[in-house]
Amino acid sequence: MPLLIDIRKLTLITRLIQDGAEQVADSLATLAGVDAAVEIKSLSFVQPEDIATEMGGGNIYSARVRLTEPPYGVFLMTFETETAAEIAELMTGSSVDDGFTQLHESALQEMCNILTSGFIDGIANTLNATINMGTPTVVQDDAAEIADKALSHVRRDSLTIVLDSLVDIKESDVAFSLRIFLIPDPGSFVHLIDQLDYDTDRETHISADTDAVKELDMSGDADALDAFDSSE
Repeated sequence: MPLLIDIRKLTLITRLIQDGAEQVADSLATLAGVDAAVEIKSLSFVQPEDIATEMGGGNIYSARVRLTEPPYGVFLMTFETETAAEIAELMTGSSVDDGFTQLHESALQEMCNILTSGFIDGIANTLNATINMGTPTVVQDDAAEIADKALSHVRRDSLTIVLDSLVDIKESDVAFSLRIFLIPDPGSFVHLIDQLDYDTDRETHISADTDAVKELDMSGDADALDAFDSSE
């Protein structure tokens, strides 16, 4: 059965996504000393089985983390090898022409930490809530393999929010594209969205009682997910 969301709530979802992007820009400035603009180029909804198609083919990089508070589920960020090289060079100031060094790999992990936590924190701040998560798992692999691993404990009737974003580094010619897949627990996400209280005239308040939102579909798989993440 497909996941149903009140069409009137789409504005709220868009607002949450935009706030997440703004927090990413703030986090880049604060934690990495990088002045950047983060733009959401497009937002769409797909079924989980279509994620591999959305990713395209070939080897790509991904950063994946499981959310342990509402809306639960999986946050997955993907980017091309060329983007990984741009990020590594930006963070270290050294070329990757001779391959990635340990310093480059560490810098890439750190950037993925900043991007992931910034986006999730932006959503959480807007909800007046906290969304706990671990450190993202960063891998380079075939797109189909990345999709399979990310979806191994996700219900096939889940809603997947797909974002195409552009991180434009100011006063430079560096700009890199990121594709974000937010795959929340379906029941928890609908419950959370239905609880949102947003004054669309004043545009001043969004809140949700996250304590009342339970993880309906993935709590039984928590140990399996933890074991899976630690094995990579």
